[in-house]
Amino acid sequence: MRIAKVRSWIGFVSLFGILLAAYFEFPFSGCSYLRLGFLRLVCPVGFIETTLATKSIIWPLVPGFLIICVLIFLFGRAYCSWICPAAQAGQKSITFLGKFLPPSFMKGTRRKWQRTRSHLSAKLQLDYQDGIALFLGVAVGILVFGYPFFCLFCPIGVISRNLIELATHYSVRMDLILLFFPLFLGLLFRSGWKCMCPVGTLRGLVARSNHTLVPLKNPRLCNSCRKCERICPSGLSPHLGIVDPSKCVKCLRCVDECPKSALSIAVWNK
Repeated sequence: MRIAKVRSWIGFVSLFGILLAAYFEFPFSGCSYLRLGFLRLVCPVGFIETTLATKSIIWPLVPGFLIICVLIFLFGRAYCSWICPAAQAGQKSITFLGKFLPPSFMKGTRRKWQRTRSHLSAKLQLDYQDGIALFLGVAVGILVFGYPFFCLFCPIGVISRNLIELATHYSVRMDLILLFFPLFLGLLFRSGWKCMCPVGTLRGLVARSNHTLVPLKNPRLCNSCRKCERICPSGLSPHLGIVDPSKCVKCLRCVDECPKSALSIAVWNK
């Protein structure tokens, strides 16, 4: 469980970092906008949204946008499982609640949620490609109406804004209620919100040619128990060598939890 612990600590630091920075009047939101000297790192979805809404390019943001795109090309969707404030806040909240609620209640709630999602998604059959279509549809809406729809329902923005508000004014915003929107949509997709998160979708499109930090199977050790497939949050099959870079979030749970240690991390693998 070494990788899981490191990932958990990095996630905690990312959340605490937003709070601490806001407290010292240096607010940033998961790199949605982070000023480093003359350089301004910007969320790629935020940059595209601003460009479409204003129908103009904010040139000082272009270098930061390109740097983030290069990082996505090199590391794929690692942000989604290691740093994303929404993912980390959700995981930490569930872990915290689990300490006070009966394990049977937590397990039952999780089972009912998965059963409901499986039932709905089986009827609708919505998956990652539908998330891309939704992303493009919202982008067209932003261009036509000039309104930043992505920021309205993106859980990363909602969580980050409330962390900043909590650190600066010791309160939370009413827009927390907007988290019900992605939770509801997550029920409709086969792999939940991961299929249609705007930030994850764009990162997946940029990372389609990513070949770094890929789970690599040792055929002599693998007994095809398929545990890696069952625990993969993106529904991939590392034991078959099927690791789609546009879906893999580099959580490396498959490497961490393989009972035969048949998976290792390939720094570069085509």
